[in-house]
Amino acid sequence: MIRINLTESGSAVQEELTAEQAAALAASGIVRVEQGRRAGLWRVSGRRLVGAARINGVDLRISPKTPINQVLFLLGYAAAPGRWRSEPVTAAESEGLLPAVSYAFVRAAERATRHGPLQGYRTVEDTLPVIRGRVRPADQLRRHFGRSYPAEVSYEEFTEDIAENRILKAAAHRLLSLPDVPTSCRAGLRRVVTALSDVGEPEGGPPQHQPGSSGVHDARFDSAVRLGELVLRGASYDLQHRGTVYVDGLLLNMEKVFQDFVVGALADALRPYGGTVHPQDRRHFLDHGGRVQLLPDLVWCRNDGRPAGVADAKYKAEKIRGHPNADLYQMASYCLGLGLDRGHLVYAAGEAPVSRHTVRNSGIELVRHAVQLAAEPAVVLDAMAVIAADIAAGLPGG
Repeated sequence: MIRINLTESGSAVQEELTAEQAAALAASGIVRVEQGRRAGLWRVSGRRLVGAARINGVDLRISPKTPINQVLFLLGYAAAPGRWRSEPVTAAESEGLLPAVSYAFVRAAERATRHGPLQGYRTVEDTLPVIRGRVRPADQLRRHFGRSYPAEVSYEEFTEDIAENRILKAAAHRLLSLPDVPTSCRAGLRRVVTALSDVGEPEGGPPQHQPGSSGVHDARFDSAVRLGELVLRGASYDLQHRGTVYVDGLLLNMEKVFQDFVVGALADALRPYGGTVHPQDRRHFLDHGGRVQLLPDLVWCRNDGRPAGVADAKYKAEKIRGHPNADLYQMASYCLGLGLDRGHLVYAAGEAPVSRHTVRNSGIELVRHAVQLAAEPAVVLDAMAVIAADIAAGLPGG
């Protein structure tokens, strides 16, 4: 097994690889692969993915630019904005992304299940000799040709076997199957599995759980479930035109981590100003015909539903050939489509200068903010509060 250590978006390293290994790495889209100075030597560099993956005999380790404890903070706050609490990160946990996420998941899952699994309602479809719940007419006719019994029914069952618990159990199983999860973490993972012994496996592909979908909501489970979803999604990665890549490890897209944090932190910081926050709001269009959809990360609306502010998270500045200010063009379009005179771009520090630009012939102001991700969590959240105040200042009387 060849081990390659990289840094997210960092300098390339040169490694001896077979042509098949180089082709497999390049096809995955996880890293950039270029021919080196001689045959058999390849230059490999990271993109925006961080974590661990094993591909065709190559063990990739991609470290985030942001310190591990700060990555955990971003993940934890995005999982439960307003309810996040600081937890110490030990030296062992900071040795890599997978150990750090494993420890964080164990802590959250054991805390959530300390008093037993969450119970809620789950829709069950079954064939029964008696009617329970609702009859499914189409299935009854197709399977039994008009006979009354047995009955094809659908009913709600109050049970531990719900989506939240299934996600926790599946994530614990997955972490136990990975060789790089620390030994000291495995006992906790086994305790989580034991506590959820009566729970089944998640159905379908990567989980897309919505809080309260089981008819009950317990804030204790929010962080654990979100981390569990992250672990399960980290088993594969959808690389757009390249299809789905399955990995023996855990991969995170730091762009998505940053976006989720910014949206959650701004939503929390805007709460004192009233109105409503709409993340990834897809209701708006640039044109009257409704053919050019706008996809801002966050739209803040007045109580009457009219947009009052818009913000977009930018982990890295877009640098499209021939369009060096693509982020500003995009935000100007959002402001025009939403009828706003100010738009906000939130960058990870170092990606774009803090600045304000007034668009000619429109009066629209485009504001670039920067967030120091390496700073202490309290400092980062204070910075988000300042950005929220700037967004709220765009509202008359704000």
